[in-house]
Amino acid sequence: MVEKKFLQAIKEFNLINPKDKILIAFSGGVDSTVLTYLLIKLKNYLKISKLALAHLNHQLRGKDSDLDEEFAIEFGKKYNIPVFTKKIDIKSLSKKQKKSIEEVAREERYKFFKEILKKEDFNKIATGHHLSDLTETMFLWFIQGNKKGIKGFKPKEKNIIRPLFLLKKEEIEEYAKKHSLSYKIDITNFQTDFLRNKVRHLIIPEAKKINPSLEDSFLYMSFFLNWDEEFLEEKTEKISRNFQGTKISLKKVKNLPEALLYRFLLKWIYKQTGIYLSYRQLYHLVKVLKNSQGSKIFNLKGKYILTKNYDTLEIKRYNKKEKSEYTYTLKPGEELYIKEAGIKLSSFKVDKETFNDYILNDKSLVCFEISDNLTLKIRPRKRGDRFLPFGRSSEKKLKDVMIDLKIPKDMRDTIPLLVYEDKILWIIGYKRSGYFPINKNSKNIICFKAEEV
Repeated sequence: MVEKKFLQAIKEFNLINPKDKILIAFSGGVDSTVLTYLLIKLKNYLKISKLALAHLNHQLRGKDSDLDEEFAIEFGKKYNIPVFTKKIDIKSLSKKQKKSIEEVAREERYKFFKEILKKEDFNKIATGHHLSDLTETMFLWFIQGNKKGIKGFKPKEKNIIRPLFLLKKEEIEEYAKKHSLSYKIDITNFQTDFLRNKVRHLIIPEAKKINPSLEDSFLYMSFFLNWDEEFLEEKTEKISRNFQGTKISLKKVKNLPEALLYRFLLKWIYKQTGIYLSYRQLYHLVKVLKNSQGSKIFNLKGKYILTKNYDTLEIKRYNKKEKSEYTYTLKPGEELYIKEAGIKLSSFKVDKETFNDYILNDKSLVCFEISDNLTLKIRPRKRGDRFLPFGRSSEKKLKDVMIDLKIPKDMRDTIPLLVYEDKILWIIGYKRSGYFPINKNSKNIICFKAEEV
């Protein structure tokens, strides 16, 4: 049954072709040992041109790590295949790079494998990942809320092949026992203070009590998730080709389905900045683009800002500005340029009969029922400022309102406010206050519009 599933995976996923030169990632554990044994046994049947082992000594377990390396060398001698070995102090390297030991170990392993491929003319790397590993991986990413990882790994990714893909761990262990294959046991694989081991030894056994066919369920779910992802990524790539640079028209993207919009935004922002948004940031951005009007600013991890200005979306480098003190005055019917904010602010009177048309046709308008004889001020925030949101009978601290609006801390002093006496009417470009609302009996309607210049 093991050999049948092994050959099934090779055929179904086109893992091995005649004359392939395969480098086997060999740890000495049961998975890589059985993988190697099967490839050696079926080498002629599969018409494999060359096989070799690659063993990286991580130096994480002292003498045990050296014994694993010796085992790999002896295994190669026994079956008359070359063995490539290398020692790296993974623990020291992880401290230096400020990465987890698991991450650094994986990076160094594949770096080592690729060096051998290039130097020794191999064309594929075979790893011992199997169906139980796939289930663990999908569980791990599910627990950690990682959408990208939850679909698991594929049986073939570029030149990396996984011929044990359809086999469960217990099938591999039973095969090793049946054929009297000796292998090394890493005792750290049983320490449940590691998250993967906790999933392997504590969570999955409980889940299998509920669903005895857990691995098969995850296998098919992985297929479907990968198919969905490939289809949507292809669609997103086609959309992305139409957009270049740091400024795009929202009219061309905001009506995309959410499944395509968030993928497009993720790609576009990464291409321009090298920054991947968190799922929280991405979700909030999509909701804002879909549902809100006016201007918004998003802080992209301090180095860049993303500005939504009515019908455009633009990425800019963020240069922290010192707070500047300024005061402008404005009367209805006038316009002015706020140089500190790079904004032109205009005001005009609207008849009640045409008010609804204005609101419907220009979502950037903010309107109040106020006298056209009033003199309003434009200034930055100051200590003690309060703001009255719509639907509330009492004011809130302006600072708390800006936090609710997700305005980055370093930018709050740069946003101009439209003020009448001590009442903040508008956080310009962000939020209108509850003062002077328009109703069916309103007779004196004054509107304001802010435009970046």
